[in-house]
Amino acid sequence: MKKFIIPGLVAGALMLVVAIILGLIFSAIFPDAMAEYSNSNIFRQSDDPLMYYFFLHSFVMGIFLSFIWLKVKGLIDEEGLTKGAVYGFYVWLFFGIPGMLMSLSTFQISTFLVGTWTISVLAQDLAAGILFARMSR
Repeated sequence: MKKFIIPGLVAGALMLVVAIILGLIFSAIFPDAMAEYSNSNIFRQSDDPLMYYFFLHSFVMGIFLSFIWLKVKGLIDEEGLTKGAVYGFYVWLFFGIPGMLMSLSTFQISTFLVGTWTISVLAQDLAAGILFARMSR
């Protein structure tokens, strides 16, 4: 259990930092698009207690991805950090993209907003995969 919990928590922290940094960058570059978040008919307000899950989510995902990494890392032909990047890309491809398509098809939000989420999730998954490869050395 220790083999995936500690790396998962570290990956979760890294994924949260990546999400926050990209959120700040996207907000600065595209302030009008980010105004969608203030629509309380779609999104919870930041003071809603359920919004704390936003911070917890990265750690939950980090632990899940760490567990899966231990099971599939031998199936990826690449070596070193590239192996981790390939893993992160596959995670994004198989889980991130379908989730974003579901968000786009079910919520009344802009394609642009879903695009920023897609980029952010890709960056988070790549960072986690590279971290797992680094920690596996």
